[in-house]
Amino acid sequence: MSAKRKAKAKKTWATRANSKQQRPLLATMTKEPFQPVRLYYSIPSQPFVLAKLQKLACVVEAPPERCWHWLFEAEAASIRFAGGYDDVPVEKRPIVIGRIRFPATGGMTFETNSIARAVEGARFFGPRLGPEVVAMRCRVVNRFFAGDEGRPDELLKMLDRDVTVIDPRVAEHAFRRDFAGVRTQQDAERVAAESLNRRLESGEDVPLVEDHPLAPEEETPEFQHLATALQFRFIRAVEHWQGNTHLTLTAIIMRTVQQGMGARGQQH
Repeated sequence: MSAKRKAKAKKTWATRANSKQQRPLLATMTKEPFQPVRLYYSIPSQPFVLAKLQKLACVVEAPPERCWHWLFEAEAASIRFAGGYDDVPVEKRPIVIGRIRFPATGGMTFETNSIARAVEGARFFGPRLGPEVVAMRCRVVNRFFAGDEGRPDELLKMLDRDVTVIDPRVAEHAFRRDFAGVRTQQDAERVAAESLNRRLESGEDVPLVEDHPLAPEEETPEFQHLATALQFRFIRAVEHWQGNTHLTLTAIIMRTVQQGMGARGQQH
């Protein structure tokens, strides 16, 4: 590329970056980027869960919304997000950091405005509701929003628009097909690398509104698998907000793994 074309390309990138920077990022009252998430739970029964929720001072019923509010108050006040309890203006307290509903179809949902709140909510309610209440699926909007794109309560409705539901059977079928006949660790690593490379080359990426299964039998008490899955989607949203829309979720995972391997190599 000539020096003139390079200068033009640099100017175009700078203009795009400045334009993006001029649009303020929509954020929550606890200072995380607004990014809707909903967790779906299997439960023994609604009365079983309500009996436990009613013991919590930070959970109150909101009849007009037909839900229960999880407040940044009482038992939940010590949770640290990007901003803490003291960062919320006194006149705004207590703020709602999550909503619990019991759909007519059964089960329970926990809906919130950010990745951090979703993870902390899972960690907060997990031990309090007990092992009978199990997070089965996660739905997430895979993007950030500018402050002028709409009100948070309206943007939350995106969780029910043009949803792509990931069928775990498709992934299981592909896994069995790729690993059929694999007998050694070396072969397994080779097949896994080839599979990732195919996904990279295809440009396959997550949909805008993604509903994917969780693996409760593999989850840790700290919901580390959920946290990792959502954190990768958060990183992707950051990159796309900054203009790096060519980066797919697979590319970001590969980059993270390679960086981790490089860091370990330097330690040795």
